[in-house]
Amino acid sequence: MQKKDLKTGMMVKTNNGFLYLVMRDTGMNISDITDNDVLLAISDSGKIYNGWMGLSSYNDDLEHEDKDYSIAEIFSTKCAANIGSIKHYKTIWKSK
Repeated sequence: MQKKDLKTGMMVKTNNGFLYLVMRDTGMNISDITDNDVLLAISDSGKIYNGWMGLSSYNDDLEHEDKDYSIAEIFSTKCAANIGSIKHYKTIWKSK
């Protein structure tokens, strides 16, 4: 799996165990305080936190400069109505 394969509504888990909701093409500029493609921090129950990371800080292989934030697992759901409802997500990729 590569960065280009991430779609809005997918969920990722980083090496340090944090969960993020993928948000592609936000229409915002890339800067220190925003990014066009973001990972929005969420809790284990799906509650949105006040945190995010820009996908521009990841290479094509989903690695981050800080290895703790490299993407270790990707989840998806089959129905748009289930986006954000963590219990409906299934693992579609895991790093080795």
